[in-house]
Amino acid sequence: MLDCECEGAPRDLGLDQGRRYRQLLGGSFRSRPLWQRALLRLGRGSDAQQRFQQDLRRFFPQQAEATEALATGARLPAAWLLERLASDPTGAVRGECLGLAAARAVSASGPLLARSIPTDAIVRRSKPEGGFQSIEITQPWRTAPLAGVNEAGLAAAVVAEPGEPGGDPACAVPASLLVLDCLARFDGLDGAIDWLLARPGGGNATILLADARGEIAGVGFRGAERTISRPADDLLVRTGGHERHGEIEKGLREASPLVASDLARFLGTELVAIEPDRGRLGWLHRGASDEGDRWFEL
Repeated sequence: MLDCECEGAPRDLGLDQGRRYRQLLGGSFRSRPLWQRALLRLGRGSDAQQRFQQDLRRFFPQQAEATEALATGARLPAAWLLERLASDPTGAVRGECLGLAAARAVSASGPLLARSIPTDAIVRRSKPEGGFQSIEITQPWRTAPLAGVNEAGLAAAVVAEPGEPGGDPACAVPASLLVLDCLARFDGLDGAIDWLLARPGGGNATILLADARGEIAGVGFRGAERTISRPADDLLVRTGGHERHGEIEKGLREASPLVASDLARFLGTELVAIEPDRGRLGWLHRGASDEGDRWFEL
């Protein structure tokens, strides 16, 4: 069963999610000191927060609209959601964020995309007006997905990279938010990559991509800099500076062909696994068996 279903224009998508998680988000907001809540309701933030809000509206107008509607639906100040987004743009788990993209040649069931997920993750189906339908992993307070797959067979996931976040002088908003637009707009890697390279956004992250044809790639963001990774060995691994980086990557390469249901136990963390050619997304647990795993199809 899905946690959340959202449909329509950006405002409708945000309202659906805000109403669905009103109680949960309200409890989290009320855990803040009273004086902080008062300032957030008045919209009084730092200069950096004001710049973030302005750039979100300028460069990500649909997400700005959806975020403001989410706040309206949850009866909370939008400033609180923006504050959380600015402080945690990639949903890193315990400061670490593991992710991989595997081509058909090294995966037992076709192309595969996977990444670790935070404890408050939810599964959401999005039906944007004029865009591709997708099924995604995100968080109740976040409009952009952390990972997802659309009905055209394009999968995307954002993974945090080590080091201080890079700033983009043109845009204070992290480029990790672009996962949402990738899923809504594109049916394959080439169009998504060209678009990502041209869009503003800061931060320090990689957006991993895979499509139904079996192609995989990664677009890296460090401030205004962009890099493209196209592996010659059919596997891309990102560990977000994990202390076991070398061990993890070596183990994944030796485990070929990779089986989605084994990844969570191997990596020792909750995972989302996506099989774009099958149009499905799995929430995988790190237990001794796969009894707790859940799969969702478009």
